[in-house]
Amino acid sequence: MNCIITSSLKFWLLIFIIKWSIEVDTKSTCTSNDLHALVLARGGSKGIKNKNLAKIDDDKQIALEASKYGALVHNRAAKYAMDKSSSIEAVQEFLEVHQEIHNFSLFQCTSVFLREKYIVEAVDKFKTHDCVFAVKRTHYLRWKMVDGKVMPVDFNAEARPRRQDWAGDLVEAGMFYFSKRKLAMRGIFQNEMCSIVEIALEDGLEIDSHRDLTIARCIIAGC
Repeated sequence: MNCIITSSLKFWLLIFIIKWSIEVDTKSTCTSNDLHALVLARGGSKGIKNKNLAKIDDDKQIALEASKYGALVHNRAAKYAMDKSSSIEAVQEFLEVHQEIHNFSLFQCTSVFLREKYIVEAVDKFKTHDCVFAVKRTHYLRWKMVDGKVMPVDFNAEARPRRQDWAGDLVEAGMFYFSKRKLAMRGIFQNEMCSIVEIALEDGLEIDSHRDLTIARCIIAGC
């Protein structure tokens, strides 16, 4: 098994899949202070077939691809890998199996523009916080329907703010969540003792549709 070192902390990449597994023996290789990197990757996406690999088919190949880069593969129970299964449920199932793990970082494999600098910043902030997660800053003026009327959200329509006059909103990016066992087992990733890593807006693209995949490929190709 290979160990990925970032800012002097260990990241053990454990890929969650349904149909193919390699037994993970973390007890003999990890301590309670290690930081474990988790990626929830499964087949069966409704939007894009096998979107976690895009060009590679079949769940077994997800594990094979991950293993090429030193990942350890954990086979989660099928009931935690359904369309309606939540990430927190999958993490809880993993932590129940691996009682020795107390600190983890959950990475979204469909956030394809994850950059090393974001991970380094998150690791550093996690040393003094219960949790750290990625956000992106937006300057959209939001509206909502209230009793059939369109109402502004957190701004005065008669004094519309200019972009340069306000800091904008911080929106959860979904790229990663650094958290602790004590939070996950309560059904949450975040509490009031969190810190954030602000990512560039252009890095916040998530692959949820074929259009997203086309845009990502175009960005990488420089077209």
